[in-house]
Amino acid sequence: MYLVTTGTRLGVVVAPECADDLDDETRAVIEDAAFIWLPDIEAFIQPGQDRQAAARIALRLVRLGHDVLAV
Repeated sequence: MYLVTTGTRLGVVVAPECADDLDDETRAVIEDAAFIWLPDIEAFIQPGQDRQAAARIALRLVRLGHDVLAV
């Protein structure tokens, strides 16, 4: 499962529920969408509060078979 959300401090955030959710294919899809991994928070971020970017990455994750909580 993934949490996808937006915020003023980090921008668009994509966070896996656990390390098992982050396989090579999923990591490649997220990174190809211009997200950067922040190991200290164990999540990907993309600067800005682009709700369209959040919706696009959430849809991509669903298409890969992941459950997504979009807030």
